Amino acid sequence: MNLQKSWTNLKKEFLDSPVSEKISLPSLDTQKGQALLYLFQNKGKVVKKSVAEQVICSRLNMPTKDIQSLRHLSKQDGFNILQGGASYEGYSLKRGEYLFVDFNDTCKYWEMSRRDESDLDFNSLKRKFEHKCATCGEKEGTLHRYTGEKVKLEKGHMNPEKPMTNDNIIPQCGFCNKIYKDSFEFGMTGFVKKPTMKGVLSTMPNEEQKKLFLHLKEKFGETA
Repeated sequence: MNLQKSWTNLKKEFLDSPVSEKISLPSLDTQKGQALLYLFQNKGKVVKKSVAEQVICSRLNMPTKDIQSLRHLSKQDGFNILQGGASYEGYSLKRGEYLFVDFNDTCKYWEMSRRDESDLDFNSLKRKFEHKCATCGEKEGTLHRYTGEKVKLEKGHMNPEKPMTNDNIIPQCGFCNKIYKDSFEFGMTGFVKKPTMKGVLSTMPNEEQKKLFLHLKEKFGETA
């Protein structure tokens, strides 16, 4: 089946689905469009990131490179695509694996990020995350796969540069909360958005900091 015919089938199935009123379909000539098409062509099957990148880049006539669209299509754009840590029909997807489910529902984490959580208390937040660590997925009360200790969820600081309010916390196990501390800013679904300035300076060796300084100096000039 040629790509255009596959895209026509994808588009029809999408427009006939309930999610078409909530999320937008990317263009076929974009990375997201090609990523979605490849996953759709393998609906219900586990796809490895490395293989998908080769196919997508080949279709776009570009060198093989890291395709972030595979990850962004679900949590950012709302498509029902599973990735590492999720389970499907008894199989637990590993890191770097993706699976397109269907157009019947949106990604549950995308739905989470759209809710107003300004008055959320921690117990309600834990229930929303099914009593699992937002970052590594370990469930409260079970034995952690890394430490072997019983998991207890703590209030993780989403943006350490802002007050720890109800809308600025996520449930994290003690392991993740200790490892990440205030070195990273997290999104509402528990993924790392970016390192904080403190995180950059505390984890980057002096020589790397000098390289960064020279790069920024070159980019912004002396008076920036």
